[in-house]
Amino acid sequence: MWIPKIEDAQGPIYLAIANALEADINEGVLDQGDRLPPQRELAYRLGVTLGTITRAYGEAERRRLVKGETGRGTYVAPETHKVSPLVPKEDEPDVCDLARNFAYPHLNPSLSDGLVRMAGTVGIDRLNGFVPSEGLKAHRETGVLVFKDYGLEADPDRVAVTCGAQHGIQVTCQALFRSGDAIAVDRFTYPSIFPSLASIGLKAVSVPAIVRADGGFGAMDPDALAQAAISHGIKGVFLMPNMQNPTTHTMSAEEREDLVRVAREHDLKIVEDDPYTPFLPETLPAFGALAPERTASIASISKVCSPGSRIGFVHVPELFGNSIRNKIGESTWMASPITAELIAGWVREGHLFKTLRLKRIANRTRFRQAVQILSPYYLQGDTNKVFGWLRLPAHVDADAVQAALGHQRISVLSSRYFQLRDHAPAPYLRITFGSEESDERFRRSLEKVRATIDQLAELPELSRPVG
Repeated sequence: MWIPKIEDAQGPIYLAIANALEADINEGVLDQGDRLPPQRELAYRLGVTLGTITRAYGEAERRRLVKGETGRGTYVAPETHKVSPLVPKEDEPDVCDLARNFAYPHLNPSLSDGLVRMAGTVGIDRLNGFVPSEGLKAHRETGVLVFKDYGLEADPDRVAVTCGAQHGIQVTCQALFRSGDAIAVDRFTYPSIFPSLASIGLKAVSVPAIVRADGGFGAMDPDALAQAAISHGIKGVFLMPNMQNPTTHTMSAEEREDLVRVAREHDLKIVEDDPYTPFLPETLPAFGALAPERTASIASISKVCSPGSRIGFVHVPELFGNSIRNKIGESTWMASPITAELIAGWVREGHLFKTLRLKRIANRTRFRQAVQILSPYYLQGDTNKVFGWLRLPAHVDADAVQAALGHQRISVLSSRYFQLRDHAPAPYLRITFGSEESDERFRRSLEKVRATIDQLAELPELSRPVG
């Protein structure tokens, strides 16, 4: 009979049991198909309440570690996983997408017009061959123009072209850190950062944010970051200073300076990811400008005009220039110079500005609708933010809301996608405003979100055992 070792556990017992189960599966103590002890018997063996075991098994099932079967018990799940709701699907016309953050793709510049313009470019055939791993100079200079909108006067010799921002994050972290290093991240952060760090042997350490007077989330707490540097030996920090995903918070100048101070005191490298900055009306100095000696900056135009191009830019301290070139070369040799030229043309011809203007107008309307329909639930964000962070009543399970809406063909994301797996679920949903093209479907879907939360909020709160 499997008995978890939780004698030295701190925090909620149900989480300690789920964590022990995950560790034993990873270490081979438990194999797929193994049957777990009956809940009542395990509760007796551990000296805890039956409710504690029920919550532990529920948490393990939420992590897809186990599967419960009526009449048969609970088993270690087979090594198959559902496709993440973050992964685009080719054809789902009947699903209203409030989960993935595609930022009004129906307003992107005309691809056919861009390709026609490219066809007439002098020397176009050179783009059909190999180019340096960091990209052609003309395309790196396009990156300089993009970084200018991000509050950073970039040096073209320190810019490299990547296959989008996610590729940029991965090669940047490979260039700046060594396998085994610990990297600080916000408690709620960009979902893909967790597998990206893990795939290259880096450990994510969750750091809480400052809670604002209105109950919303602010920037990463600099005191907590300093403590993490001491207690976890972190070597760097991943930050989204503008329109943080998912909380929407944009750091003030003071918040940026406080985090730079901690980074310098503890010799931390900074990786700043800023895909949403162009949507904001005001540009504050980037971390790459405030602490250029220790900051790698990542920019992408995927949210602005062309996710299909898979073009991003990184700007790194001079010390890491050769390393970033090598990491790009090792991963994919080079970003496509063909799509880099497409983006360069759109930047030169002002299409980014025109596209942004249309998307900002659309987003103002969508955000105001969301606030009106979802009231009285608090939606962190504003008219310039292309998603919102919705706070649920404390006793409402965000995963239950997501599942209930899924049955109604509406996709949203609960807080668990934005935090480390061993953290307790939190009552938040991210709602995106621009992935759904139809204004009417967007409005009706928000009304269903509101009605679903209302229904779950009216259910009696389950008693929660002390364990």
